[in-house]
Amino acid sequence: MPIGHSASPHTPRAFNPVTDQTCTSKRKSSVGPEKQCELTCRPSGYRFYVRQAERVRDGTSCFNSSANDVCVEGQCLSEGCDGILGSGSVIDKCGVCGGKDASCRKVTGSFQNATVPLGYHKLLDIPSGATFINITEKRASPNYLAMRSGTGASVVNGRWAVDPPGEYKAGGTTFTYTRPKAQAEGEEERGETLTAPGPTTTQLQLYIIFHQKNPGIDYEFYVPVEKPAERVVERARDPPREPAARAPLRSPFTVSVEDPAPAAPPVSSSVFSAPSAERWSPDRSQAARGSAPNRNVRIPPRTDLPLDTQSPFVWRRGALSECTASCGKGTQYREILCINRHSDQEVPERKCDSATKPSPEEEPCNTHPCPPFWETSTWSECSVSCGPGLQQRQLQCRQSFGDRHTMVLPQRCAGLPPPHSTQPCQLRLCSHWEVSSDWSSCSVDCGVGSRSRSVRCVSEEGGEVNDKECNTRLKPLGSEECNMGPCVTNWYFSDWSQTCSAQCGPGVQRREVVCLTHGKEEGGEENCVAERPAEMKACNGGPCAAVTMWYSSPWTPCNVRCGSGTQRRDIICVQRAGADFSVVQPEDCSHLEKPSPVQECDQGECLPQWLTTEWSACSRSCGKGVQMREVRCLTADKKHSVDCDAASKPDQEQFCNTIPCSPQVTDENCKDRRHNCVMVVQARLCVYSYYKTACCASCTQSAQRAKRH
Repeated sequence: MPIGHSASPHTPRAFNPVTDQTCTSKRKSSVGPEKQCELTCRPSGYRFYVRQAERVRDGTSCFNSSANDVCVEGQCLSEGCDGILGSGSVIDKCGVCGGKDASCRKVTGSFQNATVPLGYHKLLDIPSGATFINITEKRASPNYLAMRSGTGASVVNGRWAVDPPGEYKAGGTTFTYTRPKAQAEGEEERGETLTAPGPTTTQLQLYIIFHQKNPGIDYEFYVPVEKPAERVVERARDPPREPAARAPLRSPFTVSVEDPAPAAPPVSSSVFSAPSAERWSPDRSQAARGSAPNRNVRIPPRTDLPLDTQSPFVWRRGALSECTASCGKGTQYREILCINRHSDQEVPERKCDSATKPSPEEEPCNTHPCPPFWETSTWSECSVSCGPGLQQRQLQCRQSFGDRHTMVLPQRCAGLPPPHSTQPCQLRLCSHWEVSSDWSSCSVDCGVGSRSRSVRCVSEEGGEVNDKECNTRLKPLGSEECNMGPCVTNWYFSDWSQTCSAQCGPGVQRREVVCLTHGKEEGGEENCVAERPAEMKACNGGPCAAVTMWYSSPWTPCNVRCGSGTQRRDIICVQRAGADFSVVQPEDCSHLEKPSPVQECDQGECLPQWLTTEWSACSRSCGKGVQMREVRCLTADKKHSVDCDAASKPDQEQFCNTIPCSPQVTDENCKDRRHNCVMVVQARLCVYSYYKTACCASCTQSAQRAKRH
């Protein structure tokens, strides 16, 4: 069972006859990190697992990137460098938590000089604040890397002796010193390396202990950008220590700085110090001593070193400052004092070299854990928009470690009374439903129909509001069924029309007659058993007097395709007597104004149009021939134009005589020997022996088709 879960809610008992089961949260080794925080149970004596819950309780331990990871809302969260679970914050190349490598710049270079004087040779100064330091020998060689602090104390391979590989503390960080290991046959042996995460608190000095040809030393580190830009310069060669015949050093460094300063500072402020023959301080680091295979050597002491020229005033660490935290691991610093190294008396700081003053190194203090406490989140929104509701908040057991708080297992707060996780709430009074009208009449005269009424949502002030403001489960019915009794099939008819169909003489009056069943549904006439009522009856508008009038026919189409033209119609004199018409002489209508038989018409602007010729004869009598025609774009006055619509251009070619030319001529010697054999067939010249021989194939196929038809 995972930590933080009781047996009562999560221990399953559903797999009989299994009587005992072991609950465990799935681990990364079996199902992957994404399911570590699921609650699963394995019955005793069985090998299968059953998931009992999608997530374990918050605070259950898991493993993602460290043993301090915990489950929160079903996810295994790791603590970021900011002390917050799941933040994903990491320390960037500049040593800043959650940074984006924006507060520092990268410094890279390579020491390539193959030969330098035997013994210690200074390569460069690593400034204070440097991070992600990486110094690598390109391949194995009899030479050694060495380092000392800015105060002259040895860090690695000092005092003419070689230290074993391991970790060495210096300048506020820890350097890892590695030496080549034996490689498989054919593989190139790697050289020595010095690496440290930084940041450094003091300046450090890198050396090479030279014996034989230098294969090259690459270095890389990051420095803060807020400090004055430092230009990487070439270190001048050491004073000659060999006979004058030795070749001088030339361009030993290849250097790259990603964010160079706009102006070159003086050489004295360079990342690399000026050449010197400084001897190593006898103060040796306390790193573990030992020897690696074939590398336990001592370097012969040199006799050309200068006398001790160190200042009598040095920096020394004093008493500790007050701890920054009373519990949960705080930090404290030692006071940096300026001391006369001959009398061990404290002197004013101005007498010591401010450039070599070490930065205060923090030390842990009050590492005992702080008491745990309950931390609450903010209250959630009210569970309802009106009326009594509930608010919730999350509780987390947390513990302070220095200046940050971290969520811990809930069991640590078991002895503390937990705060309330719920509380009642009410934002406002709820609106209510109101019936504002009576039921309407039924929608049918007989049978089953429906009726409705108005139901609205009303606020406490009496105004109508959106239906969402009221509880839909309590809404009264707005419509319901109604039964008007059984329907009887019968004839239904309207009133007679008010006017007679003829203005004079005999005519008819009409009315609508329909057979209805089931209330308003129209049924077939066979369902109405009674005799169908009459739809028409006779009427008379009185005697008709003869009337003469001009009769106009419809207008003819405009006589032009475009532009202005004319339309015509026929005008005759007729006499009407009731519904009868007869043509009379035009003189009988002379007293009436005669309508115009002609009128103008406008078909719009004349645009260019496509004109075509007739299709040519088919190129083949069978087997898919081709016909051609000419297509031209012409204006209204028959001039060539390019303004016709290309999409509507008529085809200039089309297939013809697509029927197959079968049966085929079996005689291989029967072939067409002229190109115009199609014309010979069409002109019916195959009756002549000359054409029958010259166009043998075409004439033979034509004869075969004639036989088929």
